[in-house]
Parts: sequence; structure tokens; C-alpha cells
Amino acid sequence: MNLKSKYISSALLLLITSIIVKLIGAFYKIPLTAYIGAVGRGYFGVAYNLCLPIHAVIMGAFPVAISKITAKYKAQENKEALGALKKSADKLFFAAGLIGMSLMLILSKPYCDLIASSPKSIYCVFALAPSILFSSLAASYRGYYEGFMNMRPTSVSQTIEAVFKLVFGLAFAKLSMAYLFNNYSATGMVLSRAVSSDEEALSLIYPISSAAAIFGVSFGCFLSYIYVLIYHRINNPVGVKNIVRSDKYSRELLSFSFPIMFSCAVQSVFQFLDTASVQAALGLISTEDLRAAYSGGLTIAKTANEDVVSYVHGILSSAIDFKNLVPGITMALGVCAVPAVSSAFESKNKEHLQSLINSVYKYTALLSMAGGIIIALNSKSILELFYSNSAPDIVVLCEGLVKWFALSVPFYSLASASVFCVQAVGAPKKTIAPYVVSGIIRVILNILLVSNENYILFGNVISGAVGYFFMFLWNTKTLKRISGVKISKTNAYLKPTIIGLLSFFSFNYILEIVNFSKNSAINLLIGTTLFGAFFCMLCFLFKVLIFNDVFCLFKIKKNGLNT
Repeated sequence: MNLKSKYISSALLLLITSIIVKLIGAFYKIPLTAYIGAVGRGYFGVAYNLCLPIHAVIMGAFPVAISKITAKYKAQENKEALGALKKSADKLFFAAGLIGMSLMLILSKPYCDLIASSPKSIYCVFALAPSILFSSLAASYRGYYEGFMNMRPTSVSQTIEAVFKLVFGLAFAKLSMAYLFNNYSATGMVLSRAVSSDEEALSLIYPISSAAAIFGVSFGCFLSYIYVLIYHRINNPVGVKNIVRSDKYSRELLSFSFPIMFSCAVQSVFQFLDTASVQAALGLISTEDLRAAYSGGLTIAKTANEDVVSYVHGILSSAIDFKNLVPGITMALGVCAVPAVSSAFESKNKEHLQSLINSVYKYTALLSMAGGIIIALNSKSILELFYSNSAPDIVVLCEGLVKWFALSVPFYSLASASVFCVQAVGAPKKTIAPYVVSGIIRVILNILLVSNENYILFGNVISGAVGYFFMFLWNTKTLKRISGVKISKTNAYLKPTIIGLLSFFSFNYILEIVNFSKNSAINLLIGTTLFGAFFCMLCFLFKVLIFNDVFCLFKIKKNGLNT
């Protein structure tokens, strides 16, 4: 099987897994919001904002490093080195996870008190911290098998993590919320504290129920680690016993990981500053102005004055959930690109390298366009489907945010793809400067726009689109200079954009005059199916999709080749 076929096959598996995981995540967060409200989602968001930079450094650097080095020793058929590498990686990933968890716990109080202005979020931070350790331990196995172009451990472990996060997170949230509120109804007290109104009671209950829900995330990560551990015991591809760990492989992992780690750290710092600048900008707006701007939702949610900023940030977090669906799915294209592009680059096969990179860009553009447009066209229907009964305030305030975030997702997806490709050709240091400049752009625009009463949360939509578009342009220029390949502007950018615009305006007109069904779920399903068929038809008409690429998977299965 050639590299392009392997790439498409591996990417397809991870794409399907990503869609499943994102759907599970949506079904997790949507009813979760019904239990803990937008205020609880605000606490939830604060914990994740502290966790994500630490998580990104570990998960963004070490798995890429072990995947690339594993692929190198696999090509050399050096089983002894592969076994020693895995043993060294286990200890390194454990140390990284332990340090990350400790750092999160140490930073929890100053971050919640001084930066997020949300002291009650500390319970969520404590509940989420163990996920860093378990995710790092699981990543050692995922990255190792990705180096063999075996995406099954990654796919299954991610699904296990998502399923148990859904089951236990919702169960813990519902049970804690029901217990505390029933106790308040019976005694007039919450956690041994007398309260005089529902608003005061909920203000005390939300932090606890949010922490209970987020503990389900840590439990899901633990079970994900147990799966990959068992999988490796049964399916060890090396099978070499009594391997002695060598510092040589630890040094090699660290040497390769460090520039990627630094790049991820820079990205994470600016992602953190991006979110913190939104929170800081919201703090610059008076409570009265925020209440006036979001009065429809605040009235429905019965939010206390002290929780208004957390509530508004919770609205933003709810909208970002939908925006993150598409980039989270298309990231699979970048993950699979690393071993494939790296192999083509190291073998000096410029023809394969150019074909792979163009495929990564083209499919990323097409998938992000299609996914973003589907969400944008159906933003109100999607919100009503999930929130109309449980949290109608979310429907009232998030429709416009979801629509405009969805239309901006190609910038996020293409920026991510460009970063993976630059790392794959061995130049992770070159991604640092774009991260820095893009982050500065986002922070400045957040402060200027979010603090402006005419924009508020819509300012974050603008800052994100501008910042990530700039990052994409810079990394693409770097990639072309280092690899020497030419990226087809027509197939990678122009045709997907034309197809996206034609699809958006055509179906926007159709949805205004046609209602496929009175049932919103059926209406959404029919509209999405027809849009997908129309979008694919345009792709073939414009010759952006090629039948040989689409059907290569069937050829692979027919030949009985194992990817």
C-alpha cells in the first residue's frame, strides 16, 4: 500500500472516531448544561482553561515525538530499539503527567481567584487534575502505535474516554444536583449554610455539581489508560522480553520533543491568554451593561449579580462547544499526516510528499467548509433541538454566536493542519513565531472588541478568525520553503471556497422557503443529508474529489492489506 492510501485509510478511521467522540461530547455537555446551568458551565470552562495549556504541552509534544521515532526504528526493523524506546517512553510520560497534574493543583487557587475572578471554580479544577496524569500515561501507548500506522488503540481509547465521561459525568452531575437541591427544599440549607432564595441556593450548588460532573472526565481518562495498557499486553508488536531501558532513548525522545513542547507551550500560553483576555474584557464591562446585553437569558436563568460574568462566559463556552466540533474532527487529518508526511520527506520522495501535503490541505478545507456550513445553516434548529426544554436561555443567546463561529472554522482547521505538516518535515521550531504573533493579535482584539458593548462575545469570533488565518498563512509559507513542494491554490483553496459559497447560499435560500418536517430532528437530518449530497456532487463536478482516492479504501480491503 502506498503512503497516500495508508494516509487516507488511517485518517478515515480517526475521522469516524472523532465524529463519534464529538457527538458523545455534545450529548454530554448539552444535558450537562441543563443540570448545572450556564453558571455551572462557566465554572466548567474555567477548569478546562487551566487544564488545556498543560494538557496541550504533554499531548502535543510527546505523542508526536514517539510516533516519529517509532516509525524510524520500525523502518530499520530494530525490535530491540523499539522495545527500549517504549520502556523509556513509559517512564517519561508518567513523569510528565505527574508534573502536569501537580502544576494544575498548585496554580488552581491563584488562577481562580486572581485571573478568572471565579473562586468557586476551584472545585472543578481539583476534580479535573487527575485527567492530566491518566491522559499522559495513555498517550505513551497511543503515540507508539501511531508510529506503526495502527490507529486502533487511539480510536478505541478515545471512544472509551468519551463514553464513560458521558455516563459518569452526567450521573454524578444529576445525583449531586438532585441531592443538594432536595436537601435545600427540605431544610432551607445548602452544605450546612442557611439560604433564603433559590438564586442563593443555586449559587452554592452549582460549583459542587459542576465538580462532580467534571470528575467523570478524570474517570473516563483512567479507563482509557487501562484499555491501552491491556491492548499492549496482548498485542505488543515487538514482543522482545527483558528489555533494559537505555538513557539513550530517553534523551532521543526529549531531544525531539523539546522544540515541539516549546511550540505547544507557546500555543497553550496564548490560548490561555486568549481566554483570560476575554474574561478580563468582560470584567471591564459593568454588570448593568452585561445584564442589559444578555437580559433575555439572565431573566430566564434567574442569575445572581455576582454570577453574571461567569454566566456570560458560560454562554461563550456553550457556543464554542459547537465551533470546536469541526476542528476537532479535522484534526485527525493532521495527526495521520505526521507519520505519512515524515516518511515521504525523509525518503526524499518529493512526488509523494507533494501529493500528501496537497491532500491534507484539500481534505481539511473541504471537511471544515462542509461541517461549518451545516452548523451555521442550522444553528437555531440545533440549539432548539438540544436546549429548548432544558435551557431556553442558551437558545436565545447563542444562535448568532454559533452561526458566526461555525463559518470561521476553516481558519482553525487549516491552521492546525499547517502546524502538523511543518512538524512532520522536522521544523517544529518554525511554528513558534506564528503562534506568538497570532496569540498577540487575538489578545489585543479581544481586549478591544469584547470590552466594547457593541461586540462583547462577537469580538471573540473576530479575533479568533483573524489570528488563526494569520497563523495558517505563515506556516504554509514555511512549509513550502522547507519541503520545496507546491501547494495547488486552485484545488486546496479556491475550489473548496467556491463550493462552500455555492452550497451555503443555495441551502440558505432553500431552508428559508422549505420546511422538510415539523419535527426539528427529522428536519435537521433531511436537510443535512441533502446538503451533504449536494456538496459532494459539487466536489466531483469541480474535480476536487477523485474517484480513485475515494474508492482506494475498497481496493485496500480487497487486497487484504493491513493498515
